[in-house]
Formats: sequence, structure tokens, C-alpha cells
Amino acid sequence: MLLAATTLVAPAPAAGQPTTVAGLLAHYYDLSKEAERVNEELLIFQETLAGQQRTSEAAKVAADEAKETAGRARRRAATVPNLDRMAEVLARRRGMDALSAFAASESPGDLLARLEGAALATQLTGSGGEDDVALAEAEQAARAAETAERAAEQAEKKVAKGAEEVRRRQGDLDRQISEVRGALDNLTPEQRSLLATMDDFGGEVVIPGGGVGGMLEFAVAQMGKPYLWGAVGPDSYDCSGLVQTAFASAGVRMPRVSRQQAQVGQRVARANVRAGDLIFYYEPVHHVAIAVDGQRAVHAPSFGESVKLSGIDAIGPITVIRRVIAS
Repeated sequence: MLLAATTLVAPAPAAGQPTTVAGLLAHYYDLSKEAERVNEELLIFQETLAGQQRTSEAAKVAADEAKETAGRARRRAATVPNLDRMAEVLARRRGMDALSAFAASESPGDLLARLEGAALATQLTGSGGEDDVALAEAEQAARAAETAERAAEQAEKKVAKGAEEVRRRQGDLDRQISEVRGALDNLTPEQRSLLATMDDFGGEVVIPGGGVGGMLEFAVAQMGKPYLWGAVGPDSYDCSGLVQTAFASAGVRMPRVSRQQAQVGQRVARANVRAGDLIFYYEPVHHVAIAVDGQRAVHAPSFGESVKLSGIDAIGPITVIRRVIAS
């Protein structure tokens, strides 16, 4: 690979940095790949946090509704007549059904009064029990909703804390990469030309027809645009952002991060790679490229670089290859 032959002395390396161009470049690639992995981790955290925030909001709404329901049940229970006090008044009529009312009545008016009394007794004795059950159920639901709300808030805080920790790691990697990149930018013209000739995978790209063609044409047209963590275009991209946007141009919806994208489509053997296939790298997956033919792929490489063509096998260790668009 290109690192092995590049043994020129690196210009004024910072403390702890390699002293050869090969070592400096290898260190740069290592840092960039680690940063890319951390970036994908941050994106996953951000997606999880957004989902947890939606869950927390739904739990809050549910808790508020449950509390209001319990409040209405309490107010209704407070207005129910005291059945103990009513018992003495309704002693003669409680339990009296229509048949006994008819038998005991002395006149049509008396019969009507007795029937109304029986109905009233049934209504009062029944409604008290129902309200007690409703109140107990409402209060239990309110307590459960409050517990769910607290759990959702705690989960949201935990995810947010994890995301903040990943951001700190990302910032530290940014600093280290900037230092190494600064050293690489100070390479002599001779050193630059040596590195350039050893990583040349340019040349014409033949765009196939069908949905693959439109997607690939879009991806190739982004060449030269800078890599930027978290970017999905139109002016810059990270690796999975380029894939997501390119496939969207062909009407295909893809997940945001490469680890999720690696679960989409049909698995393809390395020997059967064709234009439009997705090549995923490293374990766990944290880089992706789009094949333009059986040997090259277009991708957003890493910090400080631009979207370009690279050799499929030169990008890194392949984890899996997927075909999302069949033709």
C-alpha cells in the first residue's frame, strides 16, 4: 500500500507524532477512521435522543391526561350522595323489584311511586360502587403514568449524557487530526507528488442505466466536495451522508449511518461486485463506499479530504457488500 514506500522525513512533527511521512500519514488515517467511527456513534446517539425526547413528551402528555382523569373521578366521587344516610329513607324500597312493587301498591299512583323508589335505590346503590372502582382505577393510572414519565425523563438524560461524552471525544480527535493535517500540508512538492501517484484511482466512470445509473451519476458528480462529519450535502458529505443523499436522488430511502445501511439490501460476494453496490468497511461498520465498477468506488474518505474514487480493496478491510438497487 502507499504507506510502505513513503519513508521521507516528515516536516517538524509535533510531540508524539511519527517522524516519517509514511508514519505521519498512517497516523492521520488511523485518527480519521477513529473519528469517523465516533461520528457515526454520535449520529446514532442523536437519533436515539430524538426518539427518547418524543417518548418523554408523549409520557408527559399521558401523565397530564391521567392526572386530569383522576381529578374528575375524585370530584365526581365527592358529589355522590351518602348512601348510608339514604339507606334509612329507602329502607322500605331498597331491593324492591317491579313485581313486589305491584303486589304492595294500593293505587296506580302508589305503584308509580314505588317503582320510582325501586329504580332510585338501584341507581344510587349501583353508582356508588362504580364510582369507587372508577376512582381507584383512575388514581392507579395516574400513578403509573407519573412513573412512566419519570422513567422517560431519566432515559432521556442518560442518552443526552452519552451524546455529550461522544462530542468530547470527537472534539479531541478533531484537535489531533488538525495537528497531523497541518504537518501533512507542509509536505514538499516532491513528497506530495509521490503520495498522489500512489493513490491514483481516477479515470472515466461508465454510468449504467436504470435506477443505479441515476444514483451513481449523482454520487460521482459530488467528487471534489469536502468531507464533513454529519453532512448530507449539498456542499459537503460524510460517507454515509453521501450514500443516503445519492440513493434519495433515485427515490430510495436509506438509513442515516453506515452501520444501519449495512443491513439493507441483498448480500453480494466480492467477486460479483458491480456498479451501485455498497461496500462497507471495518468492524463494527463505520465506513461505506459506492462501487462504480468491480475495482473502484466513490466515497467521502475522511477529515480533510474530498469525495473521490478509490480502489475498493484499498479503502480498508471489507466487512460486507450490499446490493440495494437490483438494476
